Amino acid sequence: MYCRRHEINGRVVFALCDKELIGKVLRENNTVIDLDKYRAFYIGNDMELLDGSFESINAAGKKSIEYLAKKGLIKKGDERIISDTPYIQIYRF
Repeated sequence: MYCRRHEINGRVVFALCDKELIGKVLRENNTVIDLDKYRAFYIGNDMELLDGSFESINAAGKKSIEYLAKKGLIKKGDERIISDTPYIQIYRF
């Protein structure tokens, strides 16, 4: 699993993605998640920095969703399924 921390306009954003999903494009109805074009957004090794101090999280993949649930950041079932792949966006403001 990849985890990358971004700081955008003073706000902390985390991106998590199961490694096997990088390079894929998830499509369903009007929703598109391009894990190929935006691979650099997800690829990183910042797991130790994911401590609850963030404004948003984008996560794709079963392992990523399970990790967030184990950390208590989401409840299992909060995620959406897109092309048979769990995906979630969390916002804190």
